[in-house]
Amino acid sequence: MILLTPPTAFALSKSSPDTWRGCRRCSARRRSSAPRFFFFVSKNPKHRESALRTLKASLITTPDAFAVGKFIGEYGFMNVTSYSGLSDRNIETLSVGYSSEDIERLRIQDVGEGKVKIRLYEGRVVQGSLKGSRVIFKVYPGRRACGIEADMMAANELNCHTSLQNDSENVCDNIQILLGGFETRTGEQWLAFRNDGAYTAADYAKVASKRISTDLANSKQSIWAFNGEGKLKRQRFFIIKLLNRAINGLAFMHDHDRLHQSIGPASVVLNTISEGEAVYLVPRLRDLAFSVDIR
Repeated sequence: MILLTPPTAFALSKSSPDTWRGCRRCSARRRSSAPRFFFFVSKNPKHRESALRTLKASLITTPDAFAVGKFIGEYGFMNVTSYSGLSDRNIETLSVGYSSEDIERLRIQDVGEGKVKIRLYEGRVVQGSLKGSRVIFKVYPGRRACGIEADMMAANELNCHTSLQNDSENVCDNIQILLGGFETRTGEQWLAFRNDGAYTAADYAKVASKRISTDLANSKQSIWAFNGEGKLKRQRFFIIKLLNRAINGLAFMHDHDRLHQSIGPASVVLNTISEGEAVYLVPRLRDLAFSVDIR
């Protein structure tokens, strides 16, 4: 995943946000420059008041409203640290048959592991109207561990989800739902997402690949011989539905002037990886920390 500098963002507030990002019902748009605010504010007071009520009613920002469960795992991101042109020797090697424009498009990227490590926990809501709802906590480390980078990523992800969820009648089923978030005393940013699945597309690919390799080894025949028409149909249906719904989530983001910018198999959450349960499959996009607003 490529680390791109996100738009201006601020640390996750300990209190309820009190401005809103972009009014979708009118053309009024104004960027808020006040620190600790995450959202854009509509110039229309009626729309702003309505949006604020919706936001405060839907996002949970009190730590006591959550109960933290077991640790699930952690993952990180890759950073592009430099982006340089080809050396003269490589240009001479490739010059035959390629135009100068084609050669210029070929670049060398130096990729390194980023400092930010995301931790995941299970949990649930213990207060309010959503009491009993299962959640997945996505924990960004504090500034002591990773500097301001983690704070900016958390704030940008919060920004993106709230802007995509600002219309309760038009929420995409193929994007993770943010339920709330809070900051701890140590500066960690905890974002709480509705728990709609513990798997990813990367998990499915790993399991499917291992199963095919095992079947091939046991059958000592071609993939077409052991797989059978029924298995191929189930695999095809599962994969097509996965891709179709993931693209639907991207289309929703693009329609709302957002680019994901770090999409990959690990960024697509699945509620099942069983091909026999493909009819119930609902892929959802996550990892919106690097998304950008193109308005």
